[in-house]
Order: sequence, then C-alpha cells, then structure tokens
Amino acid sequence: MESKIEVLKQLTQELKNLAQDSDFLYLIEGQNNWFTPEFVQLSIHSITENYLDEKALRNWLENYPLVEKDHVAIIPAGNIPLVGFHDILCAYFAASRVSIKLSSKDNLLTKAVLDIWCKIDSVWAERMQIIERIENYDKIIATGSNTSYHYFELYFKKYKSILRKNRTSIAVVHKDMTEEELDFLIDDIFLYFGLGCRNVSKLWIEKGFELSRIFEASEKYNRFFQHSKYMNNYDYQRTLLLLNRIEHLSNNFLMLKPDKGLFSSISVLHYEIFEDEKEFKSDLELYKEDIQCVIGRGYIPYGKGQSPQLADYADGADTIQFLLS
Repeated sequence: MESKIEVLKQLTQELKNLAQDSDFLYLIEGQNNWFTPEFVQLSIHSITENYLDEKALRNWLENYPLVEKDHVAIIPAGNIPLVGFHDILCAYFAASRVSIKLSSKDNLLTKAVLDIWCKIDSVWAERMQIIERIENYDKIIATGSNTSYHYFELYFKKYKSILRKNRTSIAVVHKDMTEEELDFLIDDIFLYFGLGCRNVSKLWIEKGFELSRIFEASEKYNRFFQHSKYMNNYDYQRTLLLLNRIEHLSNNFLMLKPDKGLFSSISVLHYEIFEDEKEFKSDLELYKEDIQCVIGRGYIPYGKGQSPQLADYADGADTIQFLLS
C-alpha cells in the first residue's frame, strides 16, 4: 500500500499540472463540448482534494484487508469528466488485473490520466489495459443508462457485478433558506451542466418560499448563454413546453416546472411544494432506487453534491468490498 500511496502523491501533482495545460483542456473540449476547461479543472480538483489526499486515503483503506484478487472489467459512464476515476482507484488497490472500456465521450481525458499514471507506476502499466472488447474477466463494474443497464444484466449475468443505471439527486428547499444555502444549492444544480447523477434535478420546496429566488441566484451561471449545446437544449425544451401549454417559469436559460417526476431534461428543474416534510419523505422511500443524493438540511449539505468522498460509493455499493469478495 505504501508504494501505491507514493505513486498517488506523484499523480496528484501531475494532475494539477494537467489542469493548467490550456492546449490540452481545449483539445478535450473539442472532443466533447460538455467538457469545458472549467469543468475539467473542477473534476481534477475534486479528485486531487477528495480522492488522492494522503490522510483520506489511509483512513479509507485501513478498513479493508487489501489484496490484489481478481481480474475486473470496468465500463465507466461518460456524462461528466473522469466520472469513472473512483472505480479505477478502487481497482488499483484491490484487483490483480484491470480492463477498462472507455466511453467515447471521455476517452481522451481518462486515457491521458491513465497514461500519466502508468508512467509513474510501471507495475500498474502491466496490470491495467484499455480495451475495445470486454472479455476474460472475473468481475464487472458497468455504468450506463437504463437502456444499457438491461443490456448489461443480460450480457454479464454469469459474472459477479456492480451494474448501475440512471440515478439523479433531489434537494429540499425551506422557506427560510439563507442566501448562502441557496448559492450552494445553485452549484448542486448547475455544475457540469446538470449532467451528473449527483446533480439536483428535482426540488421539494416548502410552501412560502419565493420561486423567484431560484432565478436570482442562478444568474451566477448566466455564462451558459454562451454554450451552444446547453442553449440548444434549452430552446428545444422551452419550445415543447410552450407548444404543449405546459405550466413553467423561465429566466431564459433555466426553466422551473411543477412535476412529480425526479428526472428532468437539461435546463429544466422539476419541483413540488410541501407543507410538511412527511409529504416528501414517503416519496424518498418510494423512489430510493432512482435517487443518488438528497441535498439539504439533515442530508448532504448544500453545495456538496459534486464533492463525494472516498467512502461515498455510487448507489451505496461498496466497490472495494465487492472487489475483495
């Protein structure tokens, strides 16, 4: 473990250097317009601060009897930059061999990070490979949409697996919400353009809260006006709502729509009004398989939706324990 932690110290510095390479950042954005320099830098910062901090690593790993046990295949998603890093990090400590099939949406960025990692650790370079076809493995970790999830279930049914499908996050908004809390909540909504499973797509709002406050606070992200893909989605969704005469509010780059559904489209935020918290707590239990995070007082703090720690396993499935089982 000690040698691997030393490797990760070096990787941390290399990633920080990569985050300052403007030519590289624009190359990544050229491949995937959702991966703006701002959000690639944010992802790298989150990884170096939350996943690669030496003290955090030691505290996390001391809970496991680490051995490099099986050959694991990993199929990461590609919705936000380096979204599969945590799975790969777990495999670094607890798998004998690692085969990774990169998403076409995130093959340049993740491959660049893996290349740097392999240059630092020659043993890792022998254990890890990037592949086009998944075969000859003991376990599988695959993340995708609800459609691909059903494909994963069929294709990988003979293997031990962690299979993930679409999830989203919700937030509870109180009528006495402070400006600071609201400012943090806006980050939970807009970071990575709202494309992550830890992004808030639905609000439960206490009766008496002024909806206009959401729009006022969201102005910090009015730079999205300049992002063609985001605004194309906004224009399309606004057109649908107007043509179908569906109730909604808009500030020209965000729409608030009263809707019981958890999943909302890019640039659309669903909401429901409540008077008693019991009203939505029953829904939390009902939809728990679709919810990644609950943001709010007594839950994950506002502004921390996109700052998972090492033990914050996706879907609550302990990846290290799975690899060691």
